[in-house]
Amino acid sequence: MAKKANVENSNTPSQNDVQGAVRAIEECYERLAKERGIYMRKCKGIREDMAGGYDDAANRGIAKKLLKKIVKERELERKIAAITDNLEDDERSELDMLIQQLGNFANTPLGAAAIASARNDGKGTAAQTAQAEA
Repeated sequence: MAKKANVENSNTPSQNDVQGAVRAIEECYERLAKERGIYMRKCKGIREDMAGGYDDAANRGIAKKLLKKIVKERELERKIAAITDNLEDDERSELDMLIQQLGNFANTPLGAAAIASARNDGKGTAAQTAQAEA
């Protein structure tokens, strides 16, 4: 027959250990929530400044919707450039060759998907793969 486990020598944590671990983790969550609140307040101020900038532009006759479009496009262009900037020299050379081989095809949705796939080292999204197969 098996021996009964001795509770004092088992791997079972004590009540104090469990309570202490939970308390320590909950304190981390409280600190995290506090920091998140500080961050969100800072972001709110920046967003209000941005809204004011759009309003000022609108008062000067600039269409707010079109201005937002321009700002968004420029943001996306910077992100695309950053992706290319992260390529190794040989990858960049191969990318340039692929773009050249695509010619005008590069300006179509399928060509854009192929370029995006090449930029992702052949790991395009499922939507890009489905689009390429269509």
